[in-house]
Amino acid sequence: MTALSSALASFAGTGRVLVASDFDGVLAPLVMRPDDARALPQSLSALRSLAGMPDTAVAIVSGRDLATLRTLTGLTEDDPIVLIGSHGGEPAVPLPIEARLDAAAQERLARATAYLEQVAGRHPGTRLEHKPANVVLHTRGLSEEAAAAAAADGMAITQAHPDVHVMAGKSIVEAGVLDVNKGVALTALAQRVGAEATLYLGDDVTDETAFAVLPPPNLTVKVGPGKTAATQRIPDPEAVASLLADLADLRRAGTS
Repeated sequence: MTALSSALASFAGTGRVLVASDFDGVLAPLVMRPDDARALPQSLSALRSLAGMPDTAVAIVSGRDLATLRTLTGLTEDDPIVLIGSHGGEPAVPLPIEARLDAAAQERLARATAYLEQVAGRHPGTRLEHKPANVVLHTRGLSEEAAAAAAADGMAITQAHPDVHVMAGKSIVEAGVLDVNKGVALTALAQRVGAEATLYLGDDVTDETAFAVLPPPNLTVKVGPGKTAATQRIPDPEAVASLLADLADLRRAGTS
């Protein structure tokens, strides 16, 4: 039995659990056009199976805004899978998170947007994505050199506007105006559902905030390469689908 298999079996035997995952690069393979991203059917099927089991809460936690996340996953408000968008800033269920898009936050967002619009104008091939409390500079599709130059230019927003939260991820620089992240959101959701342990799967720098606050007996899984605080690693979204299916089988066997 591998270390991951052993850890998964141990997690599956826990009483009440929270199973949570990032969307892009985890449930859905990365694609050139973000709007074309879709979760692998096997992964969504496994999550639905898990959500229908006793003592098993399920969530998708993404940097996507909540409306877009609903569109891409096909999940509605009636589905048992909880959606949390904007890195925790847009939970679909009430969470005790102090994150309000008040007038001051909206003014910071306007300044961040204007700044990144100038950056995008200096770097052909980049594009901006607008979210309720964030603005994102996308560099996917550029050469490695051009993407690095655009990202460095975008990250300089920290000097111009130190009151804006900046995250660098895979082919993105994201500026946000709410003091929230995936780790904060997952901790709050785990408390809400009374989870004894949480499984979280993520692939990007923004997922490290979740890995950092989920020590064992929680199970954290990094998808793909890169330095990480996660305790386990798998290669790609296809492996995610297999892991979720195995977990569903283990939980089902434990209740039969």
